[in-house]
Amino acid sequence: MKKALKLALIYLINLIAGTILGTVLYSLYLNLLGFVAGREINLFRDAELFQALFFVMFCMLILIIPLISYYRIRHPGGILQFVVYIVLCALTWALLMPCSFKLRDFCERRFVKEVYNESLSPNYFRRVDNDVYFFTREFSGSTAGSVGVAPAVKIDTREYGVVEYEDVKDYSNFPLNRKAYPFREIQLKKIFNSDENPLPFDFKSLQSMIEKGYSFKLSNFLMLVSFVLLLCSVYGTTNLFDWRLLNSVMLFIITAAIISINSVYFASRFNDIKAHINGIGPFKALGGIVSEPLLFVVNIFFALIFIISGTIRFIIHKHSKK
Repeated sequence: MKKALKLALIYLINLIAGTILGTVLYSLYLNLLGFVAGREINLFRDAELFQALFFVMFCMLILIIPLISYYRIRHPGGILQFVVYIVLCALTWALLMPCSFKLRDFCERRFVKEVYNESLSPNYFRRVDNDVYFFTREFSGSTAGSVGVAPAVKIDTREYGVVEYEDVKDYSNFPLNRKAYPFREIQLKKIFNSDENPLPFDFKSLQSMIEKGYSFKLSNFLMLVSFVLLLCSVYGTTNLFDWRLLNSVMLFIITAAIISINSVYFASRFNDIKAHINGIGPFKALGGIVSEPLLFVVNIFFALIFIISGTIRFIIHKHSKK
């Protein structure tokens, strides 16, 4: 009983502490994205805090079930602990996750204001490819439906390059803006070298899939159920081996693989492969029921493997005690 209650307490502490810490760090990251050299730094603005809070809350609700599963590795508690785990899974996915989406939408309608995109500051050298830009004054003339304009010295750094003086419009496809994305300053892009996502998964695409699952469409709901079942089934892998460290490593790898597969699956580069497989006999028939037959089958298949293996290991462990 004590271990089962501790599992619920750990769930609550990790969810709250992780959301608070993650919100602070992610809001700092969002502030860094919009930072412009020479401008005043405004930390923890309302729009950034709201955006960070709800994204981090979503990520924490995804990760909280695997996190509390680590407690079971060191403190296995039997049937009562498993019942508490099921209740926490149901609480997470039947109540907290949809409520977080509803609360986010409400706050965006009522409170969140659009983040102001500051123009690039003058008196700084900014290099993109072979050209160096130096703005001699602030951008001006920026109104609704128009973009700002600023005079700039453009220096071609190649051997026979020339120096030009031109008016620059602050369009999104302007080289300094395009090459700096998602940052505002190209210097930061070069420092962090964020040309590619270093992580093998994308929480944004995962969020889109999960949010669709709470609509009234059955095909999307079944996809959500398959993902939730697979994620919650990691509990069955927490006692596969007698060595706890090996169980911990396995849990980490399996959780990362689940999130990676269910997010990378929606990448556009795999569209042709998915279309080919989903057009094959049984997958084609399943396509009338679920939105993504291939992913649905993969999720259900591995969820059953984890559940069955965990059940068998539990029975063997009980018999060995006797």
